[in-house]
Amino acid sequence: MNICMVTNSRNGSIFSNNIIKANAQLGNNTDIFEIDYDKSVQEEQNRLLAVIKHKKIDIVLFLNDFRFPDQTFFLNETIAQKVDCRLWVWDAMHDINDLKNHIYLYSKIYSFEINDILRLKEYYSIEGEYLPLFAGPEFYASPRTSEDKQDIDIFFIGTIAGIQKRLEILEAAAKLAYEKNYKMLVLWRIWHNHHWYQRIIGKWKFKHRYPYLSKYVENKVLVPKDVIEYYKRTKINLNIHIEGHTCYNCRTFEVVANNNFLLTDRQNICDLKLEEGKHFDCYSNTRELVDKIQYYMNNDDKRNHIANEGGQLIREEYNLVNALKIIFS
Repeated sequence: MNICMVTNSRNGSIFSNNIIKANAQLGNNTDIFEIDYDKSVQEEQNRLLAVIKHKKIDIVLFLNDFRFPDQTFFLNETIAQKVDCRLWVWDAMHDINDLKNHIYLYSKIYSFEINDILRLKEYYSIEGEYLPLFAGPEFYASPRTSEDKQDIDIFFIGTIAGIQKRLEILEAAAKLAYEKNYKMLVLWRIWHNHHWYQRIIGKWKFKHRYPYLSKYVENKVLVPKDVIEYYKRTKINLNIHIEGHTCYNCRTFEVVANNNFLLTDRQNICDLKLEEGKHFDCYSNTRELVDKIQYYMNNDDKRNHIANEGGQLIREEYNLVNALKIIFS
């Protein structure tokens, strides 16, 4: 089949290569359509229609229900009449009670968030399907072995600016790292970095608010292949879901897939085969987080056994090829 994936710059840079590789394993051709928000919604809709016609697209898969800044939905009736349009929600659906008739334009809807599925049924009588964000080929192609050096004890990568839950949890982990002399690293865009004075002021403010965490942060953005290497270099990879998400995010699968150990905040397990203490481990508060970090830092064999069991499960059950099989069936 000829598949067109509609995404944006945020999702596109992270997931496009993995989608293309996974879809190729199914014998499908893939075109990535990245929405340009600098153009009008009509221009972009017409550009997509041209791709559908020129590439003889069979299915358009939307990786989120995209809207333009004026809140106009990208998908319209003209596009839906030309081709089978399906939706895979890679972020929780927002304002789900205000989707109007637009939501009926999708022939199938999948989401990693079970609450989306329940609310689609409640508000629109739509039978959506729960589908987690499985790991792409790049994330399970090179499982960690005992020969891989692990020079980082605790690692987290992701947005933390303005996300109080993540900041509080990471500050607690950083305090422990400082007291126990663990090697900890937190990466992503943490303060504005466009000018020298922004770097100085941003770093000073962050240090004042988070005295322990500030010792371990680097204002640095990585490409996916580098993220994969950091996961492998780390003994304990942390996952911290943002408020509003109740099911496990893509990081859960991407970390574990290459035999890396994951310690994550507890979410709704739904019907996943992942088992706490067997394939990964979980915490519900900072006290439990601190206790488990210390436990796994002192129990290498247990930590590595869990990591290996989890990696095998993800590669067999929760890889992106299997997800796309479901979507395109």
